[in-house]
Amino acid sequence: MPDSTIRLHYRKPSGKIEDAQEDFGLESFGGIIPAVGDLILDPGVTAGKDRTDRNNRRMLTVVQRVFNPRDNADYIALIVTERKPTKNEDALL
Repeated sequence: MPDSTIRLHYRKPSGKIEDAQEDFGLESFGGIIPAVGDLILDPGVTAGKDRTDRNNRRMLTVVQRVFNPRDNADYIALIVTERKPTKNEDALL
């Protein structure tokens, strides 16, 4: 499993799934594959923006996992939806 790559895909409100073309190793997720229902704080913040401001961050919710996407045995696709973190989640920023 250490050679597996996790690729994000976004589920749009229409239901369509789009490849985000963002790849991660297991180390990005504490060595485990996120499961359905897990939340991921997107590490990306636009240069010069405040990382602790929830308006500059995205919270991703895993809604599906797909193993062997596009017949690529070394990949796991995480299908996620995105939203801004809530005020109650400020401590996570």
